[in-house]
Amino acid sequence: MTTEGRASVDKPPEYTIYRVSEPIVIDGRLDERAWQQAPRTRRFVHITSGEPGWFNTQAMMLWDDEYLYAACIIEETDVFAREGRRHTPVYQIDPDVELFFDPDGDGKNYYEFQINPINTINEVYWPEPGSREALFGWDLLGIRTAVQVQGTLNCYEIKDQGWTVEMALPFRSMERLCPDRQTASLPPRPGDTWRLNWTRVQKTRHVPPIQRGRRWFPTEPQAFAANGGRIIGESQQSTDWVWSVAPRYSAHVPESWGFVHFSDKLLQP
Repeated sequence: MTTEGRASVDKPPEYTIYRVSEPIVIDGRLDERAWQQAPRTRRFVHITSGEPGWFNTQAMMLWDDEYLYAACIIEETDVFAREGRRHTPVYQIDPDVELFFDPDGDGKNYYEFQINPINTINEVYWPEPGSREALFGWDLLGIRTAVQVQGTLNCYEIKDQGWTVEMALPFRSMERLCPDRQTASLPPRPGDTWRLNWTRVQKTRHVPPIQRGRRWFPTEPQAFAANGGRIIGESQQSTDWVWSVAPRYSAHVPESWGFVHFSDKLLQP
């Protein structure tokens, strides 16, 4: 287990999003020079305790006048997924990465994005946290996503390195997230700040999906099988790692999300 320090819910993280001069190719490879220059977020931590995850997870973001570009690097020794149906909550049976953002920072009208290692996505529009008016299976029109697996998908006998996610989220499709255009502009203006969070739902494949629903976070380093798989008990199957810590076990606490600042500093291709 990492020895990095614990994050605090009292200090939401901040991140500066730099501009790019040319569109990013969405292929999941993250080989553009702009991605090499972009800062990475801190290592994701447990959603409530703030302890760093046993695998490293970090995100990056860039922007231009058309898109918010977002990428995530996920360390994992056993990459697996089987949910291929869009508009299905992929985290219910698969590990996934999730992105939440609220352009005007009012805790309402925010966006949730989910993606698994086979590039199956699910999107939700939330008028407010827990609202019965949430639009499940909402489409951010024009979104582009890609995933690359560093290893062998769905083969626990072979130890993997992880997987990467890359996406382009069009500002032109975010009008519903910004009902008050005086508060948040689309595209953003240099100096604008959004509230945003990333979540990684970590799961263990050899535990049946119906048993993987409960959340758990280890206090001691875990043993590994000879093939690299994590050995855990039946009550130790799933946990959430996040960029910004929450005061309770929920991703839907927008007042605890981090702050991202849009900069006019240009990263060269």
